[in-house]
Amino acid sequence: MAHIVDVVPDDAEIEAMTVPKNRQAERVLKHRREVKRRLEDYLERMQLRKALGLDDDEEF
Repeated sequence: MAHIVDVVPDDAEIEAMTVPKNRQAERVLKHRREVKRRLEDYLERMQLRKALGLDDDEEF
């Protein structure tokens, strides 16, 4: 019996597959990457705050 394995591509593979067709598409893609990076940074900070047991108004 064959096993089907779904593999989620990483960021490098996605970038290699994504080729913008024009300047506007390139800007949109760049903006999406920046937003994704900011969101990942924010989520990482929130996880760190939760791990340290800090309240929302406390700075670390």
